[in-house]
Amino acid sequence: MRNLTILAAAAALLVAFCDRAGAGKTCIASVTEALPKVTGLVVKRSRTRPVSPAILATWRGQSKPVMIDVEVETEGEAQTFSYMCVITQGSAFVQRTMN
Repeated sequence: MRNLTILAAAAALLVAFCDRAGAGKTCIASVTEALPKVTGLVVKRSRTRPVSPAILATWRGQSKPVMIDVEVETEGEAQTFSYMCVITQGSAFVQRTMN
């Protein structure tokens, strides 16, 4: 019985991890579409991170938001854009933040 409980917990963690990874990919795709339309803009790197505790404290949505940081380069100038992303009904909603 104990092994069954451990197996069930491990399966739940694996599903949660895979779901978060899929959400990250969906969010990153939406964020790249939302980047400013600048000639020569090249995405160098992107990453996901949790939103700040202050945002989570006031969050009322069903899905947890994530932060997406995208490092870009234009004409030798590096810049990082940050977006907050939420998956709702299978679609990603992104909004640029100043974090």
